[in-house]
Amino acid sequence: MTDTFDHLKQLIEVGKWGKRLPDNSKFKEPCHQRLFNALKTVETDNEPTPIELVALIRHFLRREDEDINGGTPQTLKVPRYYPYPDDKTLWERCGIAILKENNDYLLIYAQKWQSKWLNYTETLETSVFAEEKRRNYTPISGDRFLSLVGLDDYRSIGQREAIKAVLTAPEKSTTVINLPTGAGKSLCAQLPALLASIQGGVTVIVVPTTALALDQERALSAHLSHPTAYYGDESEAGKHRRREMRQRIRQGTQRIVFTSPESLIYSLSACLYQAAKRGYLRYFVIDEVHMVEQWGEEFRPAFQEIPGLRRDLLRYTSFKTVLLTATLTESCLDTLETLFGEPGEFQTLSAVQLRPEPSYWFKRCETEIERQNRLLEAIYHLPRPIIIYGSTKDDVYRWGDLLTNAGLRRFAVMTGETPTKKRSQLIQQWREKSIDIVVATSAFGLGVDQQDVRSVIHVCIPETIDRFYQEVGRGGRDGKASISLTLYTKDDYKIAGSLNERRSITLERGLQRWESMFNGKIKESSGLYRVSLQVPPSMSDEDIDMNSQQNRNWNSRTLTLMSQAGLIEMDWRQPPQRHDYSSEAEYKKAYENHQNSRIIRIKNEFHLKTETWENYVEPIREKRRQENTLNLALMKEALWEHPKRCLSAIFQEAYTIPGKNEPKRRKSITVSPACGGCPWCRQQQKQPFASIMPHPSPIWKTCDYSLGNKLSNILKNDNLLLIFYDVSQTNELNKLIQWLIDQGVNNFVSTIPLNISVPNNKVIFLYDEFQPIKMYPVPTVIYHPPNQSLPKKYLNANKFSVPHIILLPHNTKDPNRSDRLLINVFNGRGFNLNVFCKEMNL
Repeated sequence: MTDTFDHLKQLIEVGKWGKRLPDNSKFKEPCHQRLFNALKTVETDNEPTPIELVALIRHFLRREDEDINGGTPQTLKVPRYYPYPDDKTLWERCGIAILKENNDYLLIYAQKWQSKWLNYTETLETSVFAEEKRRNYTPISGDRFLSLVGLDDYRSIGQREAIKAVLTAPEKSTTVINLPTGAGKSLCAQLPALLASIQGGVTVIVVPTTALALDQERALSAHLSHPTAYYGDESEAGKHRRREMRQRIRQGTQRIVFTSPESLIYSLSACLYQAAKRGYLRYFVIDEVHMVEQWGEEFRPAFQEIPGLRRDLLRYTSFKTVLLTATLTESCLDTLETLFGEPGEFQTLSAVQLRPEPSYWFKRCETEIERQNRLLEAIYHLPRPIIIYGSTKDDVYRWGDLLTNAGLRRFAVMTGETPTKKRSQLIQQWREKSIDIVVATSAFGLGVDQQDVRSVIHVCIPETIDRFYQEVGRGGRDGKASISLTLYTKDDYKIAGSLNERRSITLERGLQRWESMFNGKIKESSGLYRVSLQVPPSMSDEDIDMNSQQNRNWNSRTLTLMSQAGLIEMDWRQPPQRHDYSSEAEYKKAYENHQNSRIIRIKNEFHLKTETWENYVEPIREKRRQENTLNLALMKEALWEHPKRCLSAIFQEAYTIPGKNEPKRRKSITVSPACGGCPWCRQQQKQPFASIMPHPSPIWKTCDYSLGNKLSNILKNDNLLLIFYDVSQTNELNKLIQWLIDQGVNNFVSTIPLNISVPNNKVIFLYDEFQPIKMYPVPTVIYHPPNQSLPKKYLNANKFSVPHIILLPHNTKDPNRSDRLLINVFNGRGFNLNVFCKEMNL
């Protein structure tokens, strides 16, 4: 890094900026890029303010100090003329010391931030400016099909097992993948989708934001020749792009489409029905699936309407569902199982290690003025980019005003009400490093994979520990150290409690809403009803005047709650088709009715009775309320000035999911601890730590596989086949192995490397040891090399639920008696290699 540091240092010291800067300057360090970009905007409408330039220079110097691992701080001669401030107090405000001054320049260096209101500040910023690597995922040797996306290794053990689970999932099943950030979650859907569509097919992947759809499209652009991100763009080029994508979906050639839940429900559903009827759908994927349970300010009803669409599409064809998340709570998993648990199997693969990147700092402020001053002090010192989170949109706008009044310009404000176009512009500026700070509600961050965020500040108390963990997780996504700072006042406790209570509808209000919806029902075929989401809960003035979108959202929440309680089942029907209507007006009216209503099936005939709601809905509500209360209590515990345990233990309590037997069996989900530094650890003088990622076990007892006719005929009803070879039969053995792969074998076990050709479009899992408990039950080949004793477990045919073919030398001894050869006493299905090759025309 020294060369690029010296280059940028020279540009500053000779006073270059804006058009004076060379166009060919290239910097690998993000903080160098950010400062360089800021200097290039001097003398434009977007130029940095003096205090912003000082803060960026501080980051530049502190990064170099820590990169060279201590010693004498780096100095910089800064010209005493525009755009660099001549006011020495601005430099000192950002922790910049002035060693020397004359008429032409200031000789400066950056001091470590020694905050007077935080404890243990000697460790506050060292690791984050050093960009210390915290993530410890170990790459795992890959299977051959990874070459389809240009990879040789799995990113983590969790990614490997998740991809195996998806590839072996039974038809119509649902696989929940719970992997931490950076473990390679996206590939768990993308790679199976590519494998399944080599001969044609479509996978739909629902993502929460257009930005994420475009990210995923860029990641796959080298492997697909057509666009994959489906998003709103009203330009002629955008409309043409969407038309072509819809046509490819109908034809089964789109392979993968990334889309928002809203586009899925409204714009894409018609062509997906056509693809389903033609048998083209392969996988149905939802990324960031915990959004399905979102009940706060950023609630998006389309997420909770996806299960009904999926259920109806499954009536026309068979496909597999994959749900991806990095933060899974018990309440969320219960909701997912309710909405996606049928018609096929439902299983969860989890390999969760807590985030090791953030160090956590908390400080109570006695007054609002005190908090404002401390926030500005933190902004002046902490590394960029920075995200500042507030709880409500009004708070966010207020904090934005504070930054403006403090002389800051390179920031943006975002809430749930920010228009889509403005969001896209904001995210683009964020990525291009033309803004350094985003002030936002929880609406910002989801699906925005900005790798180098170094600081996350909360000027609020989040209403749940889950929200706090998710928002802190926007920092350090590159696996390097980040800082989480929470500044709060006593009033924030009340706000957090109020927001927490609003996450659930009351029993009386829920029944009132349901009665209103059901009274206006329209009977559909097969015991189904269509209910409107637009009806108010009552005819009182406050209900009639209710915001229509808010009312629609709460009606959607009510249906989800009833579905989880087992009173109703969410369903769907194909959208109206234009050719079925005589006029455009009739079609638009029918389509609008489709958008603003939902199809439900009654499962409990006493659904309108108060006692039914008390017996079925109230336990669900009470459990949710208790979980919300616990979640808030854990958040409050994190704020304790004298903590009694590591923050990782608090997160473990939030994300550990107990097992259960009713109504369906579920294994417990544990969480591996990690902490980048918290108040308790600093008191105990405990260094940051990260334990290893858990190794998940196979989740499917029966798997989807297809065996070739020839091999099926050879096996008949047996699941064990022995083929004896001679050590000189190398060519014949290779031909046999290739034939077995072509016949649908998926597992291949060999203790020694074999020079075999496996096409990258074949799903072959390679193992160096036969461990049935760690392998999915799919057809398996075991290659037993010469001069090794045969384990007894190889011959336990009565325990094999799927075909096992063992290739072993002629002189292999009976594992039960060493005085005889197995080939002479084996009474199951067995062949000499020559005979087998002749019968199969190999």
